[in-house]
Amino acid sequence: MKAIILAAGLGKRLMPMTEKIPKSMIEFGEIPLLERIVKTFKECGINDISVVVGHNSDKINFPGVQTFLNKKYDKTNMLESLFCAEEKINEEVIISYADIIFEKEILEKLISSKYNVTLVVDTDWLKYWKLRIDDPLDDAHETVTTNANEDVISIGQNVNNVEDVNGHFIGLMKIQKSGTEEMKKNYHESKLQSTKDHNPLNPNLTFENSRLVDLIQNMVEKGIKVNMSTTKNGWLEFDTIKDYEIYTNLKEKNMLNDIIKLE
Repeated sequence: MKAIILAAGLGKRLMPMTEKIPKSMIEFGEIPLLERIVKTFKECGINDISVVVGHNSDKINFPGVQTFLNKKYDKTNMLESLFCAEEKINEEVIISYADIIFEKEILEKLISSKYNVTLVVDTDWLKYWKLRIDDPLDDAHETVTTNANEDVISIGQNVNNVEDVNGHFIGLMKIQKSGTEEMKKNYHESKLQSTKDHNPLNPNLTFENSRLVDLIQNMVEKGIKVNMSTTKNGWLEFDTIKDYEIYTNLKEKNMLNDIIKLE
């Protein structure tokens, strides 16, 4: 099994913290986010780890970890970063955002999934989101809805009511078997179909700015089964300065354990 971590972005909403370092190298609890992720992967037996770099890429250098450069990191989004490491998208692959940290148990549960495409979804996301944002739907861009069988039927779509949401994608997923080939097939087919004015993955974005969840939604719409590995919190996303301040404050008050248990 291998892992790909997407760490190319500018991290604009974390400026000035990200002016001279990548977003993934921000320290929390005196440990860079990316170092925590790599450590968790290795503790779970995943040693074939790749990181897609971009902004301040020279600051990312972990022994035994391969890097892939997204040369257009300032003009593209997660999906294009992922496919900078396309040679690693085969067999069993864990894909992770680089601006998150998560409990080891979440990864262990994901690794054990037998499904072809599995997303880690926080079903208690509202509890966490309300710590960060007054209106939970105001900045919840990767919400998930499911059917009665708990198959994903929608991800990353606009929603008007929290009651319509079954959870939030945390930025961690696994693909294997046919799921790996389906992901690559759908990416390349969509890229061929795209034009300057048309993006089959998301009409509101250029193809180069498509999100990973846009490709997953496209796969769902084509009838490809996408499953969940659920969690109730146990993770943090570092997206804004406000996020960082909230988590730091909770940690100082010994209240962070209500959301995530850090080692």
